[in-house]
Amino acid sequence: MKMLKVNLIVIILQLFTHAVSAQYYSTGSDPANIKWLQIDSENFQLIFPEEYEPTAQHLSKILEEVYKTGYRTLGKAPRKISVVIHSHTVNSNGMVAWSPKRMELYPTPHQKIYAQDWLEELAIHEFRHVVQMDKIETELPFILRAMFGEQAAAAAVAAYVPFWFLEGDAVVSETALSHSGRGRNPYFLMENKAQAVENGIYSYDKASLGSYKDYVPNRYKFGWWMTGGIRAEFGDSVWSNALDEVATKPLSVSPVNRVLKRITGENKENLYQKLFANYRNYWTQELDSTSSKSMKVLTPEAKSYTNYLYPQIDKQHNIIAYKQSRDDIGRIVEIKNGRETVLFTPGTILEESFSGRSGKLIWSERRAHVRWDHADRSVIVLLDLRTGIRKEFAFEDNLFAPKISPDGDYFAAVQVNLTNEYHLGIFDINDGRLIRSYLLGNNDFIFSPCWDETAERVFCIGLSEQGKYIAEINLQSGQVSPLTAPTYFNIRNLSYEDSSLMYTSAESGVDNIFRLNLDSKESMRLTSVAFGADYGHFDGESLYMSNYTANGYQLAKLSANNLLNEPSSGSSLISNPLADTLARQEQAVIDFSALPDSSYSVKPYRKFAHLFNFHSWAPAYINLNDYEVRPGVSLFSQNKLGTATANLGYDYDWSQRAGKIRANFEYSGFVPVIRAEVNYGKRKAIYGVIQQSGDTTYQSFSWNELSYEFGCKLPLTFSGGKYVQFLQPEIEYTHTRLSHDWSTPNEAHSGFYHGVTYRLYFQNMVRRAELDLLPRWGQAVDFVFKQNPSGGAEIGNLKAVETFLYFPGVLRNQSIRIYNGYQEKFADTKASFSDVVRFPRGIQRINCTSLYTFTIDYMLPLAYPDFSLGRLFYLKRLRTSCFYDFASLHEQLYNDDKTEYRISEKLISTGIEITGDGHFLRLPAPVSIGLRSMYLPDFKETRFELIFSISFDSI
Repeated sequence: MKMLKVNLIVIILQLFTHAVSAQYYSTGSDPANIKWLQIDSENFQLIFPEEYEPTAQHLSKILEEVYKTGYRTLGKAPRKISVVIHSHTVNSNGMVAWSPKRMELYPTPHQKIYAQDWLEELAIHEFRHVVQMDKIETELPFILRAMFGEQAAAAAVAAYVPFWFLEGDAVVSETALSHSGRGRNPYFLMENKAQAVENGIYSYDKASLGSYKDYVPNRYKFGWWMTGGIRAEFGDSVWSNALDEVATKPLSVSPVNRVLKRITGENKENLYQKLFANYRNYWTQELDSTSSKSMKVLTPEAKSYTNYLYPQIDKQHNIIAYKQSRDDIGRIVEIKNGRETVLFTPGTILEESFSGRSGKLIWSERRAHVRWDHADRSVIVLLDLRTGIRKEFAFEDNLFAPKISPDGDYFAAVQVNLTNEYHLGIFDINDGRLIRSYLLGNNDFIFSPCWDETAERVFCIGLSEQGKYIAEINLQSGQVSPLTAPTYFNIRNLSYEDSSLMYTSAESGVDNIFRLNLDSKESMRLTSVAFGADYGHFDGESLYMSNYTANGYQLAKLSANNLLNEPSSGSSLISNPLADTLARQEQAVIDFSALPDSSYSVKPYRKFAHLFNFHSWAPAYINLNDYEVRPGVSLFSQNKLGTATANLGYDYDWSQRAGKIRANFEYSGFVPVIRAEVNYGKRKAIYGVIQQSGDTTYQSFSWNELSYEFGCKLPLTFSGGKYVQFLQPEIEYTHTRLSHDWSTPNEAHSGFYHGVTYRLYFQNMVRRAELDLLPRWGQAVDFVFKQNPSGGAEIGNLKAVETFLYFPGVLRNQSIRIYNGYQEKFADTKASFSDVVRFPRGIQRINCTSLYTFTIDYMLPLAYPDFSLGRLFYLKRLRTSCFYDFASLHEQLYNDDKTEYRISEKLISTGIEITGDGHFLRLPAPVSIGLRSMYLPDFKETRFELIFSISFDSI
């Protein structure tokens, strides 16, 4: 946390910086040995790893096809943009960032994608973000673009455009321009339905900014209902007009509200209330047609939002499931005779990738690469519940949705390689050896494999250009036989039950459980639930499932006598009024089947020829490490791969009335991260001169200071299960040279001093739940040694060690943090290295040769008020921390006769902090504002400090 600055000008500048600095970030680094290639099409520069070239050709054509229609309803065709492909990661995602502007795609598909090709979905959605940002940048006044570069558009968006609009508009685009899209997927829509019907309509701030008290659907889902609902009622140009207003009048107050008021007669808050009141009435009427009212809930009522997923039912009707909740990390639990027991705490389980059979559980788990952010992989974890033995299998390909064979000798899993080729693999369960793999159709993606009772057939869901279908694979002949026609509504989570296949289907407009009879090929709908059912298992007597409510997925069962048993309609396209209206506005569905056969030319992309990419500047010096703003100028560079950043500028210090030229550079594309910085400028001070009269006069003088810094660090991450370890050795060399100018007194020091800092940091932390204030368990240790090599001024040496210990509090989400720090300085002069170990809070640092500090904090949430102070501040959580700080310090001094003596002192600070977490001015970045009260018994004094911090991690 940082002390709140009281200078109003600085606060205003900081708010501007906070609005734009979230754009200055790298998503991480790819392996250094990747050879990068590029394709320059008419509207895109595609940058990708060498082995991805065949798929990159196809993706380039997809992007160009999207370009033809993806911008129409915003009225602005965007300029050419770079697209970086991260194909070495198991992550499935995409993003568009500005300053520097680029699109980044993570092409590995996941098991929850709907009935559309993953690359097509990414292209439509992310291209819409390009249109949004480019429209604002090109329509901004020239003076702002000239003053700030690309960050001007980023600042305008962060300050004025609701983030729910940005994502909601992209979801509208992916839905209206395709046969599928999340806006037609009941799984995507059900959370807002359940919340509105069962919990009522939240305030606008709560619905748009979230809550710690209640689960609130994310900005993608909320944005769909808001952006799409407003556009459906008031025309497809309403949001184009709003972005025009943001861009052309960037210094106005609430431009989006002004446009909405002009077109609709209401601001966005009132529009939200009216839209969701209408939605709620419609959804309530829909519930009258549901009939599955006699199901029995099998899980205890949870205090916070909780999901029970992937239930596995044994012969004794015991249930094993994966439990997720906001106040705890994911656990594998067993529910037996109504009692819940934790069996195991895994790492991050990949979506739809957990199953079990005959006392064994198997899942696919994300595993971080030791060094590279974009090289994480999936590993298969096998847990024998009877013996407690756990095995892990790592493969060259990423594996998803593993299923154990009936005889327990093999497992099937979906394989995805670095070039987006998809296979179904059969593996030996003892050593992980690949036995055989199968291709589905024309490289159709594969979901949810399951075995029949003979282990001779595997069933799965496939995804083709025409949508999703169920298929059968004969393991002996390799023959693939489709069992259903492809459809654009979503089907998922296949399981085999006694010559039938159970699956979840969205054909009714709500996710329900269906059964496909393998003999008659007849498909029957079994349930009619309110919001969504998933993971159906039938044991002959009852249907077990996860049933969605406003408080998450509950486990429930429905007796065989109460099953709906209604024939499937077989409809190929879900119809819902909002999606249909938006599709009519677009007047086009992108046809990806007509892509040209020709290929683009491919050229090498030289990493070191593209280290610098200057994208933004500012008439102020902005320190992006701590978001400080000072008078001066800044120039920013970040390369397209996100591995090289540079900052050049002039930093003026008002207090000294002197400035420095600063230049720094960091490169993370090597195994070690290297950093360099050089500063040159004036420094000023005041010295006293005793006159003949005995009076003392004070004179100002200056000197020249040139400083170099060179650093190297090696960040290493180790993850396994619920713990994550991080290790970072680091070394840094600093060299500072002082020289006189015309005003410098002769007796002032000139020359240089230098130092080397060695640091080794290690931490071991349990993963945090959403509502945890600190890790429940964890340890961290930091060793620091600062050395003054021979030559130059003597500033001695320093050695220090700091430790952090984390423990759970009395109640869940409460935390205890214990800090210990010890340092020693070895210096024969007054000049020395700055301290590493912290001082007690509220006490100014005192020069000392040795220092020991102990602190203990107890942190706990007090309340989740979800209170809005107008538009100024939305308070989501009140929390407090009680602390006790103790320091013992010693100073070694010398008498005139050179004999030494020591001064010892003990200092104590104790107090309490009250902090509010929320959002200022409805900006998406969460802030914390609070007051620290400290009592200092050594001084018999009470002191107060303001606390302020801001985080961009959740944006």
